[in-house]
Amino acid sequence: MIQGQPQSNQGVLTMLRKQMIFRWIIVIAGVLTCSLITQPLYAQESTGVVIGDKVTKSPSTLEAVAHRGSLRVAVNPNFAPFSYKNEAGKRVGTDIDMATKLANALGVKLEIIVPESFGELIPMLQSGRVDAVMANMSITFERAKSVNFTDPYVDTGISILSNIAGLSRLGIFHPKSSQTFLEEVNAKALGNRLTIAVTEGKAPQQVATELFPQATIMSFPSNAEAAEATLKGDAHLMLHDEIFLKVWLHDNAERAGIRLRVIDPPVKPDVYGIAVKKGDWEWLQLLNVFVRDLRRNHEIIKSLASYLPSFDKRILSEKAVLRFDAEEMDD
Repeated sequence: MIQGQPQSNQGVLTMLRKQMIFRWIIVIAGVLTCSLITQPLYAQESTGVVIGDKVTKSPSTLEAVAHRGSLRVAVNPNFAPFSYKNEAGKRVGTDIDMATKLANALGVKLEIIVPESFGELIPMLQSGRVDAVMANMSITFERAKSVNFTDPYVDTGISILSNIAGLSRLGIFHPKSSQTFLEEVNAKALGNRLTIAVTEGKAPQQVATELFPQATIMSFPSNAEAAEATLKGDAHLMLHDEIFLKVWLHDNAERAGIRLRVIDPPVKPDVYGIAVKKGDWEWLQLLNVFVRDLRRNHEIIKSLASYLPSFDKRILSEKAVLRFDAEEMDD
């Protein structure tokens, strides 16, 4: 640029964006330094590829986001209250709110990427089509082999949505709790007579095989399809996230209110994390700082509350914990 010539608006925006990214790098520099000092070379995935006695530096996602000027986040196709289309056709939800806050903090534009199915999310991340996955993805051992996860941003649990008539035909009548239900299934040797609906590729699919190894497992492309199958009686129960099941039951109360029931408490604890590509330590640490800030300021529970105004909520030990009482839900 010729000295004395004013910068263009685009040039100013680019400079400000780079300054914003630099500030974020400074924020996590201490965390990275401590981590790298204590790790052997083979554990320092983010430093690049080791060739002989040399390390080839590979660009981080943070650098790519800054250069591109946009943050690409993949979300769940349909999982209220985290990611769904409202009555106006606009995609909203807690994951959308989180992604927006992150993009604003980085000083870049936000691109929300919505796949056809949940199963496409990890391949999209691995292929470099997106920078992060914020899709209420359960942190599991199997997934951790393919992607890295941040600290949990939501604590929830996997619950049972039961078809009341279907279970009655098996001789199970209104179990008092999920533990009572499991004990009754085992005592009456009903495991091989159960049909369970799950969403393909999600954590409850594995939990179903662990809890009910003899049951028939029906996998569906979407959460809603699995819930509908349970409503129709094609399955005796559905295993899924407590939040989804109770929101879906609330939203479909006229059709399902007297036919389905969520059996409390959850059969297994569950936590959600942001997924990132393997080996990008700098990006992972930045997102961990971001998640901790959100939880410290209770931003996640505030967002959930804005989409679930009729649910009873509380904050416990700085965790986003939801309490539900179906009888107190408003229409």
